[in-house]
Amino acid sequence: MIIDCHAHLEPRMLEPARLLEKIDGAKVDRVVLIPTMTDPLPETPERLLSVARTLSQSRIGRVLAERVHRALLTPEGDLKLDGKVFGIYARPDNESVAKLVAAHPHRLSGWIFLNPRQNPNVLDELERWRAVPGMIGIKLHPHWHDYRTEIAHPVFARAEELGLPTLVHLGFGPRGDVEAILKKFPRLVLIAAHAGVPLYQDLWRIAKTHPTLHVDLSSPYLDEKLARAAMKAMGPERCLYGTDAPYGFHEGDGSYDYERIKGWIERMPLTSREQERVFGGRFAELVNW
Repeated sequence: MIIDCHAHLEPRMLEPARLLEKIDGAKVDRVVLIPTMTDPLPETPERLLSVARTLSQSRIGRVLAERVHRALLTPEGDLKLDGKVFGIYARPDNESVAKLVAAHPHRLSGWIFLNPRQNPNVLDELERWRAVPGMIGIKLHPHWHDYRTEIAHPVFARAEELGLPTLVHLGFGPRGDVEAILKKFPRLVLIAAHAGVPLYQDLWRIAKTHPTLHVDLSSPYLDEKLARAAMKAMGPERCLYGTDAPYGFHEGDGSYDYERIKGWIERMPLTSREQERVFGGRFAELVNW
């Protein structure tokens, strides 16, 4: 089974019917969708992505990368690109994902997207959506939602208690203090998005003493070289297949290229058993399928 554990519901870029066509063509069995959190974003030039990846691989570089990130935000917390403002949604719409999952229960599942900074009743929201079939874990985004990870500690505590995997897009500094999270919640299954951006190698070193830490291998936040480095550092039991669709890798018709990251994994020096674990076997265990 091939499971894309990190994709987004963004019908303005990839309609659900087209998404299902794409995963059929790529022989992907199931996609776990994240509710929409921004206005549709333009494709970032590879040159800029390469610079960002390089900066994020050192602590000094991350200081510069954070300054660039801050310069791109409006006072309201939205994103400024090419003279335009793109909204970042404080309360992503979990209902839209739940409805789509209910319509395609054998192909789609959903992440419960929470924002503890903007929602004083965040645990009530978690309880509401975790009872819905097909909603399999928690998504947090301290990077774009701009909060210190300690604000999410009540969510982590409940996730640990329930055994719910938690997918986190980490931020800079205290918005990405993954070691403090894992020390306080040692049984929490934490999946760091995009190979642990913006920490990369520093996060992979932490993983050696925290066996519940995983990464997904999704999006242009990494390239094939970084994906291979993450695999070498963490191993096939801790690296999960994801795409970040519909963002990032596009085909000529503007739709998402579902073969790009699959190709990275297929070209890695993995046994067939190890490849199966990365593509879906390990994730299925994490969500008790």
